[in-house]
Amino acid sequence: MRSFIKIVREELSLILEDKSILLTCLLAPIFYAFFVGSIYKDKDVSDIPVAIVDFDHSSLSQKIGELVDSNQKIKVMGSYSNMEEALFLFNDLKVQGILIVPREFEKKTMNLEGSTVELILNNTKFLTSNDINKGVQQVMLTVAGGVRLNYLISSRIPTEMALQQAQPIMPVIKSVFNATNNYGDYLLPILLVLIIQQTLIIGFGQSVLHELVHYKTLSDSKINFFGFMKIMLAKSSYYVVLYASLFFLFYKVIFPYYHLDFKGSEFLHFSMSLAFILSVMVYTIFLSTFFKTAIGWTEIMAFSTYPLFLVSGYSWPIEAMPKALQIVANLLPSTPYFTMFNKLSMQGASLINIKSEMAHLLFLLLFGYMILYLRFRYIHKKRIIQVNPQ
Repeated sequence: MRSFIKIVREELSLILEDKSILLTCLLAPIFYAFFVGSIYKDKDVSDIPVAIVDFDHSSLSQKIGELVDSNQKIKVMGSYSNMEEALFLFNDLKVQGILIVPREFEKKTMNLEGSTVELILNNTKFLTSNDINKGVQQVMLTVAGGVRLNYLISSRIPTEMALQQAQPIMPVIKSVFNATNNYGDYLLPILLVLIIQQTLIIGFGQSVLHELVHYKTLSDSKINFFGFMKIMLAKSSYYVVLYASLFFLFYKVIFPYYHLDFKGSEFLHFSMSLAFILSVMVYTIFLSTFFKTAIGWTEIMAFSTYPLFLVSGYSWPIEAMPKALQIVANLLPSTPYFTMFNKLSMQGASLINIKSEMAHLLFLLLFGYMILYLRFRYIHKKRIIQVNPQ
């Protein structure tokens, strides 16, 4: 059997000679971090185009147009007297919403008779439509409060009392985490972690398959499970050091570059990242035993990025998924790690706040080791029977 030192040297030679592994593990994480990160660099959208159809042509309807346009996220492209022009822009996707102010809007509003303002939204882009909806509602609440205040003051009610009656309920919203409420701060950190995970799976999986195909490790009747794991441990050593360094680089350079929150204990971050790396590597060894070529492995794993992200529960609650997918989600190391990472980096959580996710991740590490052992026993026994059919 090859010694531990010899396997380590062979792995170093393999990494340097195999351009695919070298590019996947060394260059791809850095390249994709800046490429994907640049998409969300501004983190938030602004100046979303909307059109106003003003059938009232009053000072109040014009004031509404000015207030909507003053919202940082909305840009009024024009005020129109008929629907046809606005619909033409809307159907041509040149505006994402149409605000319709009806006739006699000012008259009915000032008489407190009530008036309906319609808002047409392009909900195929739900993020921008949500921003338009929120911005227009804020304007309407402000205008409605102002109208009530003027009416009460004109009725000779003292100003202080009029203020209370005009706005009897004052909502106070305090965003504690992700205070700017933008999409980039929520999504980008996990996309960066996902890049690290996928390049590790693809690159390390190629190395494992090289071992299984070139040295036929699983066919060697002299190698038991502990011998097999010694080989894998020697091969893994470079990847553990490399990816622990990548996590450190991302935390210290990439996150600050994109002005992303990175709270919580650095020791906890690093410890949980190390447990995550080990879990992913154990699963990678297990899954690679089902493949015969590195090309096949790369092709399948390259397409796994989006499904792995979606089923992790970060973008959609696991509880809302079908039962079968809930089981799959809870068997993935990324599921507890993404939640834990989010709590640490954005909420500044302590150990006690992440204990359930930490236990989940450590359980998956143990579970991965167990199924790898069963898989090795199955393949080993099958090969021995093939060699000695008798």
